[in-house]
Amino acid sequence: MSPEAAASTPRLDGGRTAWSVALGACIGLAVAFGPAFIASFGLYLKPIAAELGRSRTDIGWIYSLVAIMGALGTPALGFLLDSRGARGVIIAASIALPAVLLLLVLVPATMTAFLLCAIAIGFVSIIASPTAWVSLLPQWFSRRLGVAVAIAMVGSGFGQFAMVRAHGALLSSLDWRSAWMIMAAVVAAIGIPVALLMARDRPDLTVLRRTAATATIEGLPLGQSLRSPVFWTAVPAFFLVMLVTAAMLTHLAPLLTDRGWSVERAAGVVSIIGLVSLAGRAVSGALLDRIGFGLLGVLIFPLPAVGCLLLLSDSSDLSIHIAAALIGLAYGVEADMLPWLLRNQFGLRAFGRLYGIGFGVVQLGSVLGPLVMGLSFDHLGGYGAGLTGLSLASGLSFLMIATAALISARRQVNG
Repeated sequence: MSPEAAASTPRLDGGRTAWSVALGACIGLAVAFGPAFIASFGLYLKPIAAELGRSRTDIGWIYSLVAIMGALGTPALGFLLDSRGARGVIIAASIALPAVLLLLVLVPATMTAFLLCAIAIGFVSIIASPTAWVSLLPQWFSRRLGVAVAIAMVGSGFGQFAMVRAHGALLSSLDWRSAWMIMAAVVAAIGIPVALLMARDRPDLTVLRRTAATATIEGLPLGQSLRSPVFWTAVPAFFLVMLVTAAMLTHLAPLLTDRGWSVERAAGVVSIIGLVSLAGRAVSGALLDRIGFGLLGVLIFPLPAVGCLLLLSDSSDLSIHIAAALIGLAYGVEADMLPWLLRNQFGLRAFGRLYGIGFGVVQLGSVLGPLVMGLSFDHLGGYGAGLTGLSLASGLSFLMIATAALISARRQVNG
């Protein structure tokens, strides 16, 4: 096949292969790095801190170190995806992720060993993030990309819900190492077959990559895309959403157990975030295709601020469950909106690199959020100051996504 022939766009938004890729992304993301580590690690914060005799901030640094490495490495992954495609990366990640998770239970109970383990997990987090699976979807979908992303991200939301509940149930009857080991095995049993059978790059784009004819792929070059003010107002808004939700995912369980809740009961509340996210993302993907990223962000991004203020001002069971639901409505929505925005604003030519850079920036929120809450608890006498800061960050994300939408609309009007 010549590069010219390969450049002709195949039928998008349908067909067995396209929907198989979307379904594969749904299942694969249910056991990807987010549900397997980010969403679940908060339940292990207290038992690991107790075993090591360290503060929650110290143990939170394990999480943050992993997140820092993932954030710094994701842009490089984007270059790899644009040049080589996603299938090989996804297969490698499906094998490496459960293997490296097992390190956490095998290392000696010392802070140095846990930090070294965190470095290993951080390296794997680069390829086991949603980036590779998500990069497949714009190859196969255009007009219905929002629906395809929603299908994939429903898997991530369900994985968050199911894995947190499973971890909580196991921790109620087993020591933390046994519980973690069982769940690592689950990640392997589901993730590896799905990667082998359902991850597929679009053939014509594969040919263009191999023949170094990527300039013929539709879309803007990387440099021009990175100079867009839409990119640098929307991506920081997504970063702030990630900061808030990551902070709450990590510290909501400790916050509730400090108030006398059992671990299993607290896990049930944390799982509400994933459950509501599951329902919300099923709707948000369809809404993206209809109303765009701006209006959707304006409607959703302020909700975590209300949730944090509820946790700050009211400790009733109803308020806590409502707060978790409001945070859940925003949890992961940035992961839906980012690929949609990049595909629709800048095309496919530099999509992998743009997504890698953008998602790397967004991931930094998962570094700072838990640290904000940990420092609030350890040095300011509780979680009150942290919750106040998170509510302000949520409000700022609303202002930034509204600005990005206005810039985008003005650019479209001006041609």
